[in-house]
Amino acid sequence: MKRIMICDSGLGGLNIASHFFRDPGAEPCELLYFNAYPAPGHGFNRLPDDRAREALFREVLQSMEKFSPDRCLVACNTLSIVYESLRKTYTPGFPVEVILDDALSGMADALTAEPEARLLILGTRTTVESGLYRNRLLELGFSPERIRELACPGLATLLEADPAAPEVRDRIRQYAESASVLFDTLPEKLFLALCCTHFEFAGTMWQEIFACVLGKKIGMINPNSRMKTGFFAGNFRYLARMDFAPGGRARMVRYFERERPEIAVALAAAQPDPGLFAFPY
Repeated sequence: MKRIMICDSGLGGLNIASHFFRDPGAEPCELLYFNAYPAPGHGFNRLPDDRAREALFREVLQSMEKFSPDRCLVACNTLSIVYESLRKTYTPGFPVEVILDDALSGMADALTAEPEARLLILGTRTTVESGLYRNRLLELGFSPERIRELACPGLATLLEADPAAPEVRDRIRQYAESASVLFDTLPEKLFLALCCTHFEFAGTMWQEIFACVLGKKIGMINPNSRMKTGFFAGNFRYLARMDFAPGGRARMVRYFERERPEIAVALAAAQPDPGLFAFPY
């Protein structure tokens, strides 16, 4: 049975892990979730520079070797961008796929299908500051006037703590208000690209709040739903260096227990492993 690894800096990639339970007729696999978040308050976006992010992600990938994965899916947009640079000097001993292509194809498909629509790329600070998605869309021939980006710092952490917290709705409203001045003229239809796996925890709030604030039609591009699995998880394990935030374990168990009880059970039983990978900071 193949061993598939899903890697994310935090819990957002669990949304992609849930896809591995949709098709019982698919080839069975052992599914491991590798949480690469290193320590409380020290996520990849808070590291001092790209060099530090690459060094830490290399440490993470090297630590995966002991699990002998047949395939690693880097679900995290931030880590995927870090890997794009890291892969120039380092090659892991197992195949690695990143979410970048799935996200990019979703954006390109939407812009092609509706030539008058505009696109707002929402992501972490690292994702937005890299400009990678915007630059690749420009290389594909899309007009720069159609594309804007907006960083959402701290939102992933907030969603992990409690997806239903009132602060989540308040924060998304702030982003919608910021988006209202990003375009010279607001388009009749705006696509939101959720370029952070965590953003799916907010569900339909994105579409509802942006439509209310902007008074326009809002389309959604969720790269999580486009990442192909091809397997069915015969069993599932959750691996992490650090424990959940206070109350976070219970809230995530409740989030998954109805639709994906296998994930809920694994989260409830998981114990942190400080030796999972080294964190020098």
